[in-house]
Amino acid sequence: MFVHRLKLSMALAGLMSASVVFAHDERLHSPDATEGQIVSIAGNNVVMKTAKGEVKVTLTKDTKYEMGDQAVDVNHFKKGDKIGVIGTKLATGEIVAKEMIMPMESPKGTAAKGGDHKH
Repeated sequence: MFVHRLKLSMALAGLMSASVVFAHDERLHSPDATEGQIVSIAGNNVVMKTAKGEVKVTLTKDTKYEMGDQAVDVNHFKKGDKIGVIGTKLATGEIVAKEMIMPMESPKGTAAKGGDHKH
């Protein structure tokens, strides 16, 4: 009986720790999402640094903002934040944002790294 409880406890602990590792927004893995770091944010304009270079992002009155799984406003975002943007990519490379997402904070206070692992 003790061994059974020990195995069950270990399995539950493993599941709980795995949930922390994967605590990020799955939409950031969408082919429509662009991930990067905010270089500047002013008014309706955001410049983000991506793996392919800097990208201009235009925010509209319809843009939705999320931090983890909670709706927030644009004031929660600042220079240096790691974000994901989902929106319409124009021929110029600019993105008109439908959603701007900041991944959920991990328990240690650092943002969970959505792009560092593969599914």
